[in-house]
Order: sequence, then C-alpha cells, then structure tokens
Amino acid sequence: MKFKRMCAVILIGVMCLASGCGKEEGKSKGDKGNRGNSGGDSYFDSVPAELEGTTVKFATWINHRANESAAVLDDFTNLTGIEVELVSITQSEYISKLTSLISAGQSPDVVVNNGEFPNILQVLQPLDGTKLDTSDSFWDQAVVKLGTIGGRPYLVNAKNSAWNMASPCVYYNNKIFEDNGITTPALYLAEGRWTLDNFYKCARELAQVCSEVGAGIETSAYFSTYASGMAKYDSATETFTSNLTDSAVTKVWQDMIKARENGSVKVNDEGGRHLFVSGKMGMIFTGAYGLRKYGWMNDMDINDLSFVTPPRADSGSEEVYGGSMFRSYGICKGASNADGAAYFLRYFLNADNYEESELYKNDEAAELYKKLSENQNYNNPVFDYGIMSLMATTSLPLYEIFPDLADCSSAQVTTALNAGANKLNSCITRANMIINDVKEQNKK
Repeated sequence: MKFKRMCAVILIGVMCLASGCGKEEGKSKGDKGNRGNSGGDSYFDSVPAELEGTTVKFATWINHRANESAAVLDDFTNLTGIEVELVSITQSEYISKLTSLISAGQSPDVVVNNGEFPNILQVLQPLDGTKLDTSDSFWDQAVVKLGTIGGRPYLVNAKNSAWNMASPCVYYNNKIFEDNGITTPALYLAEGRWTLDNFYKCARELAQVCSEVGAGIETSAYFSTYASGMAKYDSATETFTSNLTDSAVTKVWQDMIKARENGSVKVNDEGGRHLFVSGKMGMIFTGAYGLRKYGWMNDMDINDLSFVTPPRADSGSEEVYGGSMFRSYGICKGASNADGAAYFLRYFLNADNYEESELYKNDEAAELYKKLSENQNYNNPVFDYGIMSLMATTSLPLYEIFPDLADCSSAQVTTALNAGANKLNSCITRANMIINDVKEQNKK
C-alpha cells in the first residue's frame, strides 16, 4: 500500500513538472488535491495495508456507476486500493432483502437509510464497534444524535454531504405559468408575497389550464415544513408517540383537503411527480432530490423547470424550511469489511469529492439545494413513512393506514384521523418494539 502511494506521488510530481502544476487555469475539480478534502488526503494515509485489494459491498437501489458518483467510486479505489461493489436491491424490498442476506451469511457492508427508520436499525451494527468515529466533526452531529439508540450510534451523514436530501421546496413549470399569464412563485418571492395563500392561488389558476390538476403535494414534505408528523419521535427518550391531537396536524390536513376539494391539488405520499414531469400538472411541493442532476424531473426541459423555497405560512411569518428526512448511512450486521466501509463512507459522502456540475441540474439548483440543506430543521424530523410502512402492504402507506383521508371532505378531517388512530398506534407500538429490541441486543 505504501509503495503504491509512493509511486503515485512520484508520478504526480513528474506530471506537475511537465504540465506546470500550481497554475490555476486548466485545473479541474478532479485533480489530486481537490478531492478527499475530509481532513485532506492525509486522512486516508491511515488505511491499513491489509485493506488493499479488499472489497466494500454497498447495498443500494441506485446505480452509482452511472451517476454523479461514478468517478468518486473510482477515485476511492485509486486512493485506497479498496474496490467497491454495488449490491443492487430494489427500494421497496430493501429491508426484507437485507434481512435475507444477513441470515444467509452474505451481508453487504454499507447500508443507506432513506426514510426506513426505525426498521433500518434491525440490519445495522453499532458504529462504535468500527473504525468510524462518530464524534469527528466531519460527521453531522444532528444526524448522529438521531441515529443513536441506547447510547450507541448506528447512522451517520457528512456535515458537507453529497447525499443529504435537504429540506423540501416547490417546483413549477415556468412555461405553463408564462404561457397563461399566471404570476410565478419566483415573482411572489421577490415581492415578499410567497405565502401558502398564494401557493394555493397558483394551484387554482393552474387547475384551469392543466389537463389533470393544478399542483401536487407530497404529504411528508408538507408536514415537515408546517407541522410535526402524525407520529412524533423524541430522541431523548428514543420513543415514538401519536401526534394526531396536535391542532397543527388537523389544520395542515384541512388546508390540503380544501384545495383537493376544489380540484386544484393532488395530495398523497409522493405528490404526483409523474404528472408534473409530463406537463399535466404545473407545480409540486416535494423533496429537494429534484434539484439533483440525476434526480427527479430529468425528463423535463431544464428551461421549463423552476424552483423556489417553501412559501411562508402567512404574510407575517418568517421564512420556513422543512424538517430533516434523515437520509443517513450505516454498516450492515455481519459486514465482512466494516473497516473498509468506514473509510468508504468518509470518502463517498464528502461533497468535496464530487464535480458540482455532476451533482445539480444547474447553478441555480445548486444554490437552492445548499440553502435548503443548511436550513433544514433537524428538530422536526418526520418519520411517518417509516412508521406506517411497518404495518402497510404497499410502498405508499399513508392511505392504507388512514383510508378515510383519501376521499373525505375538509370538514371530516378530524373524524378521518380518528378512524385511523388505532392503525397508527399499532405502527407506533411496532416501532418502539424495534427500538427496544435493538437496545437489548446491542447493549454494552
């Protein structure tokens, strides 16, 4: 390993003499020195020689060899000598497939949490038993705190992460707005009038010209911005409780359903993104992943796609940002290369190791994404999807747990919430059992 690095240093020196290193012009982000800035490349000097030639297996539904991560995976291997293998698992079967692989003695090494908390805990090992030091300032301590159970950390993300899904935002089809003389969210924002009232006004106006519906609302994104979830997590006691009696929950549902009643919005787990992409809907309130180069909305003409921060609750309110969706990463139970996984996560998650042009759709998307990431509210994480998925049979569990919300009127919201309360409580009981089981299994 050391010999390999020495050769690399000599080669770089020769290349510098030949090409005039030190000049800024012509220097690309991929050049040595601009990647691996997590404490500098010196951090990776500590990679043990015995890890060279080993493989880190990363369980994911994303083909990271065909997106913004492709060069990063190669750079990691070139730097450390550790190979990376992607273990492809569909998102809908992620936990169940991981459980089967663990049982068969075929555990991958790296696991991603994308809304599956607390169920994801069942396939993770505590990180304090690995080389990954969660107290290091490289790691986002708000994520570490949420991912710590029974005093032991299980999940991390980098403070400067390339894979932090950030706060929600509003996307809109600029062409539809301009062609029909509808005031855009950007103009409302510039005039200090970007509020929920004007969001819904846009939706009503769009409904008059769009073939399906005016706007879409992803419920978890909306809830994380204007209320707490339907189930609430207390990281201090590490327990979930029902939040259905919170007046903000009722009001949020009433507002959304009033708009659904007049035919201007679609309200569900994912907000009808396919309708927005196809031009059948003019605006959507959803997660920040659509700002990514390889994220949602890729089939849209970038000249038609615009985006802004979430609207303020009312004209007298402060600017508002959504709660954390808790995108995070851990090391799998039974991982054969936990040490390699720790080094991999340090490199893979560091945004400094990526070409910014490969991360975002354009400069404006990059600027908004960073703003949303910096301002997301970790004190208001929303775990509704993860909780409801425990007892649901579909990948969109909201209306399976609360079926009456799918077609009730705004006046019937309280009744519809009460009708699903027992199912939600069953989900919460199961979630708390998982947490307690993990504590018991891994207590020091």
